[in-house]
Amino acid sequence: MVKSMELLDSYDPVSVREELATWHEVEAGFWVGNTHGRFLGTVEQSPTGWITRDHAGAVVGKYPDAATARAAIG
Repeated sequence: MVKSMELLDSYDPVSVREELATWHEVEAGFWVGNTHGRFLGTVEQSPTGWITRDHAGAVVGKYPDAATARAAIG
């Protein structure tokens, strides 16, 4: 059985140190961010909030919504 993969893109920009970040929802509730080819980190939905990890995978924090979580990287 072949499982299809659905790619969900979002182009909500977030200002990151005077650069423009682009966020892509690669799986439902899992976002990855980059800017000019540089990986910024991830934002993942959990039952208790949105967990943000930086480019090295270290937890930045937990936030009440995806937009706040994405803005925390930078």
